[in-house]
Amino acid sequence: MAGKDKEAIVICLDVSSSMNQAPPGYATPLESSLDVITLILQRKVFAESKDEVCLILFGTAGTANHLADDGQYEYITEARPMAPVNLDLIKYVKQEITPGPASADCVDVLVIALDCLHNTLQAGKFTTSRIILFTNLGGAFSDDKLDQVIGGIKSLGTDVNLIGPSLDDDDDEDGAQNGSDEAGPSTSSGHRGRQPHQKEKTPQQRAGGKLMKHILDEVGGEHYGVQEVLPLLSFFDKKAVRQTPWKINLEIGSELKIPVCGYLKVKESTVKSWKSIYIKGKGKEYKPQTIRSKHLNNDEETEVEKEDHVEGFRYGNDIIPISEEDKKNMGYQNPGKVLQVLGFSKQENIKRQHYMGNSVYCFAADPNDRHGGVALSALINALYETNSVIIVRRAYSKASSPRIGFLSPHIKAKYESLMYTELPFMEDIRQYTFSSLTKSKKHQPTDAQLSAVDNLIDNMDLTNAMENEDGEKEEEALKPKVTCNPLIQRLCHCLMHRALNPDDPLPDIQEVIANYLQPPQALATECEPYAQKVKDLFKLEVVKKKEEQVGDSLWKDSDTNQTGPAAKKAKVEDGGDAADFSMAGLAKGAVTEVGTVDPVGDFKKIISQKDEDKFQEASRQMQDRINQLVRDSFGSSFYNKALECLKVLRQESAQLGEPEQFNTFLRKLKEELQQNFKKGFWQEIVKAGVTLISSGESSETTVTKDEAKQFLEAAEDKEEDQPPPQAEEDADDLLDMME
Repeated sequence: MAGKDKEAIVICLDVSSSMNQAPPGYATPLESSLDVITLILQRKVFAESKDEVCLILFGTAGTANHLADDGQYEYITEARPMAPVNLDLIKYVKQEITPGPASADCVDVLVIALDCLHNTLQAGKFTTSRIILFTNLGGAFSDDKLDQVIGGIKSLGTDVNLIGPSLDDDDDEDGAQNGSDEAGPSTSSGHRGRQPHQKEKTPQQRAGGKLMKHILDEVGGEHYGVQEVLPLLSFFDKKAVRQTPWKINLEIGSELKIPVCGYLKVKESTVKSWKSIYIKGKGKEYKPQTIRSKHLNNDEETEVEKEDHVEGFRYGNDIIPISEEDKKNMGYQNPGKVLQVLGFSKQENIKRQHYMGNSVYCFAADPNDRHGGVALSALINALYETNSVIIVRRAYSKASSPRIGFLSPHIKAKYESLMYTELPFMEDIRQYTFSSLTKSKKHQPTDAQLSAVDNLIDNMDLTNAMENEDGEKEEEALKPKVTCNPLIQRLCHCLMHRALNPDDPLPDIQEVIANYLQPPQALATECEPYAQKVKDLFKLEVVKKKEEQVGDSLWKDSDTNQTGPAAKKAKVEDGGDAADFSMAGLAKGAVTEVGTVDPVGDFKKIISQKDEDKFQEASRQMQDRINQLVRDSFGSSFYNKALECLKVLRQESAQLGEPEQFNTFLRKLKEELQQNFKKGFWQEIVKAGVTLISSGESSETTVTKDEAKQFLEAAEDKEEDQPPPQAEEDADDLLDMME
């Protein structure tokens, strides 16, 4: 119940000998009824319900009720008076109720229950009342008080629920309702997996069924089987709170204000904090408190009084003190309670990934303002027809920071409203740049792979995964309205088990909760061949981990100009993608430019930054460094370094889908080398086979493999056609010519 609504409940439990009969391996009707009662009481405890419960047992060995007189209302015991549910009542139900030897009249039980409710409702603190009757209808009864019972139920407006066998005469239908072969949900009662025994009804049960059916039909009561009730009660409810509307004016400009009421539609459910609670025992209540104190770092550990505390912020080597008054003046001055329209936008402009917040508000018209309701209805319908939304600024109170969000129209048959969802500010958005999977031909999915994933997604659709009464798949599975949070359910289950069984280990997870952690069985079976198809088409390969750098390799100089064995150079270069833990790398800080000391490392670090795409700028800087190294090289001293830069630039350009920029640079470099008499470096390029990026390596270029091959061959042919240089004449040849 929510808010001030309170319900008075009388639970009537049949404990006669007929309720304690079942073959070995089956749960008796009494055990199944105790399971249901326990779940009802547990839900009341965790929901912090104000409802009060009275427990009446009939079929007991003795008689203890306020109407017992001269042999009437015998074998009926008022076990617990009307009171809020507590742990003692749950322990009594689970541990102290035993089968009785006698049989009592169920009509007499209803009379006592009604008299108890009549006395309770006179206080005026309850809004509703209910009688829950647990029996297998195996005891004797009389119908002389039947009209009195029906009249009393109607006059009090009491709801009546019967939990027991079917009231129909057809035993087959009874078996269909209560004799399912499926094991019921596990409970903390110790009867896990034990089914209620179903047997043919006795003549007494058939007569009792007709009597109860007549009563329920007259008063509008309900009948449930045990196996129907257990799954519904296996989930714990959180405390229900009556919503208080957030009344505010929707401000459109400075002149138009529409009164609206905001209600929480969706809110993230959190586990209740168990840190600060009242401890009740022996008539005393304690509230845990945390006391903090600060002391100087001296021998006496002198305590610093609270009024001497001043917050400070480090600014360089200095600490700047900030007083509470300074903090107040520095803070943002909140506008107060407001819901202000900033503008309108089309629905498609609001991206789903921009939805923020942990709640959704539903804004409806103020019921006390008829003209405001007409204006709001016109606004909602206009938004719906134009597929638009309202961008608003919202602040809950003067102490709240303003938020930005949007209002979208929500029209149902019974009401119209605006749904508020929070949007991010610029600082809340994170832009990540990832390389495209489609630009590289190596990573492009095939038609068979795309088809397999499409089929898997289509068959895992939950919107039409459940069958309705006609056997057609038209119902949604795992609806949020009926799907409980398994974390909260598991926590409540363990807490109740620990309270009732302090020395026992925690129980296994309940089957009904475990089912929430798995897809629906029917859906999983249908999707199995499609999942296997995806598994076959997308092969997984084991990637070898890179060897971790240890010892002196962490502190090696990152200067690649130093000559050394090829193995050592390769080892340093292989670690280029990893973090640079060398002293030079730690001192360098963030890399923003491709330098001449370690151009390859600088280039890789710049393009690996995910905050924005810097490949174009890094590629241009890398080209400049290659030209500089070739131009400043004394002989061929820098050729190896420039060639390595060229190889890395080509490799990254092909992988990131930027081949045209590299191809243009390589063509230009070829011409410049011919003109600047740097043919030696071009010969190194030809020997290394560094040519244009072809369409086989990247789909973003039109250069074919033959054209890339001819690009290097044409240069070789041109060099071979040149005549060999003539030998210089020495001094002896000159003298011979003079003679």
